[in-house]
Formats: sequence, C-alpha cells, structure tokens
Amino acid sequence: MTTTRGRRIRTCVLALPVAAVLAAGSACAGISSAQNSSGAGADAHNAAAMAGPRSNQWDDLHKAATTESPATYQGPTQSVTTPKNVKVAVITCLSILSGCVSPATGAQQAAKHLGWQVRVFDGGGTPDKQNAQMLNALSWGAKIILNIAIDPNAVQDGLRAAKRAGVPVGAGSNGLDSPNPPVKPTGNNLGYAFDVGPDYAALGKKAAQWVQADSKGKANIVVYSDKEFPSVLALQKGLLDQLKKCKDCTVQPLRYFTGNQVAQVLPQSVVSYLRSHPDVDYVFIPYDPAAAAVVPAIAQAGLGNRVRLISVLGSQENLNFVRKGQVQVADAAYDNRYMGYAMLDQTSRLLTKKPLADPHGENLPFVVLDKDNVPKAGSDWHASFDYPSTFDGLWK
Repeated sequence: MTTTRGRRIRTCVLALPVAAVLAAGSACAGISSAQNSSGAGADAHNAAAMAGPRSNQWDDLHKAATTESPATYQGPTQSVTTPKNVKVAVITCLSILSGCVSPATGAQQAAKHLGWQVRVFDGGGTPDKQNAQMLNALSWGAKIILNIAIDPNAVQDGLRAAKRAGVPVGAGSNGLDSPNPPVKPTGNNLGYAFDVGPDYAALGKKAAQWVQADSKGKANIVVYSDKEFPSVLALQKGLLDQLKKCKDCTVQPLRYFTGNQVAQVLPQSVVSYLRSHPDVDYVFIPYDPAAAAVVPAIAQAGLGNRVRLISVLGSQENLNFVRKGQVQVADAAYDNRYMGYAMLDQTSRLLTKKPLADPHGENLPFVVLDKDNVPKAGSDWHASFDYPSTFDGLWK
C-alpha cells in the first residue's frame, strides 16, 4: 500500500510536501554560521574556477548553455478565434513554491488580453487537496481546469468528475507531452488534454554544456535522479548524452532518491557521498526544491569550498544561492510566465475544436542561469523577446 507521505510527493512534479519545504527552510535558516567557515571558501573556489580567460572551446560551450533557446519567438503562428467569457481554474501543485505559482501568474496576465477570468486554487501538495480543488473548480463554474505540476495518476477523482461535467483538463510542467516523449497515464486512468513544458532533454544538454565549460572539461560529477517524474528522466537523458562527449570528465554512477526522502535522507546522503568521494567537485540535483535542502547541508558540512551544484527550475530561492555563489552556482531554468500564456493559447484551440499547436509545449524558452545572467533578486527569468504581444496578436 502506498503511504500518505509517499503519495504526497508523487502529486507535485518538481515540488515538495509542506513538511519538506519547511524543513528546507529551517535548514537554510541555520546556514549562516556554516557560511562563515565554508562560504568564504566557496567564494574563493568559485572565483578561481571562473578566473582567467576561457579557451574558445569553453567560451563557446558556456555561451551555448547561457543563451536562451529559442532566441526568438518560435511559438504558434496560426491565429485562433478565442471564445468569450471563459472561466479558467488554475490549480497549483503547492502555492508556497514559486515554480508552481509563476505559470498561474502568467495565465492571469494572458487572461487580461482575452477578457477571461482566471481563479487560482492551491493544490496544497497532496492528492486529497488537489482532487478537492478540482471539485471546487467545477462548482465555481470553470470551463477548463489547468493543473500545474500535478501527476494525473494522483487526481483521478477530479479528472473523472471533470469528464462527467464535460470540462477538459490541461496541464503544465509535467514533461508528459511533446516535445518530450509522450507519457500516458497508467492502466485505465484518465490523462490531460495537453501538457505544456520545455524540451527537457535539450535543457539537460545545456546543463551539461555549462558544467563542461565551467570545469574546462575536467568535471568529476555525481548526478542525482528521481524516477518518479517523467520530466526528470527526459532531462537526465540530455544531460548524460552531452556529458559523454566530455572526454576528460568523470561521471559517477547515477544516484537515485525519492521525493519523500528530500527533507532528511537526501541531504545527508549527498554529504556522505561527497565525503567518501573527495574527488567529486560537481553535484547535479534534478529539481530546485531538492537542491534547496541539499545546499545548506553541503555548506554546514564544510564542503562548500570544493563542490559546485547545479539544479533545475529557476526557483527564486535557488537563484539567490546562485547570486551569492552559495554552493549552487547555476540553474537550468525555463520561462514559467510563457507557460501560462501557452496554456491559455492551447485552451483557446481546444475549446474552439481547432488542432492544438505543435509541439504542445509551444517551444517554451529555457536557459542556464549563472552569476553572469541571473535576473535581479525577486524576479523570475523571462525570455528576452516580446511574446505577450505576439500571443495577443494571434488571439482574435
């Protein structure tokens, strides 16, 4: 039987149960004393690693990693006549996580152009709450439900209720749909009409390019993974395929964990591994909430002077680590506001019975952020081109 705690994490892709988030926050609160001993060393290590001109090879790899993809708008070009007065329910996996909330904020901004009403429901990080919020959305009169980073297998009650009501359900940030390998729900379970996400394999390739450039082709890296999430596995393939091209890099055997191990087991496991493998100098963690728990543990263990961590998502807490050079020095991020616009664009096509834009992720922009291109504190990363105006021009 699946435990309640095990079920909680499976509902929220790239997110954590409340207890795990609070634990990570508590750990961060205690980091200041550890930084006195390891933070200065980490800064020195970071400065040394970046010091001196890169060769053209490393310069090119760094540029490839830190240049947004695509560099210009590559979303849909086919206009669509949008329906009027649509009520959209957006359900976040857990509303205290910026990665869950930012797409909802993007959808709210896009709705202003459409004259639609968007209401955000907090999924609370558990299947029970997420199913309940889907029922609340139907009671509110939603014409479509959009689930952010929620495993469809965990919200079957909500999906069945929506099907009975004739209300479609779309999604974002799960890695279940094109341009990623499509993943169908298990057994006879219902799925989503679409899932908007970046090309995770391509983002993984960028992360590996950054590590190659930063280490000048000498990285000794341990890669952590979580088999629970299709997005993690898709990104992992791109990461490992690119690292294989680094002849002088050492890639340690994959290390697996599960979401319910993030708060306590994972941080100590990483520290233990680093202590027993003193040559390892890079750590890859597959999503930011897990990295937020690992960073303080590495610093408190006094290992911040030799380890450089990279993670995925672009959460503001993790971007603060990057700004400070506090163990985490890079983050493979994607534009969550664009995700909100793309979800409403696909909604317009779905509700008017037009073909969905292909790929279903609508070429959502992504990039690797480091100290050279990280946005200012309190800001998410957004693509440099004006996609809101482009989307607005498509909606008639």
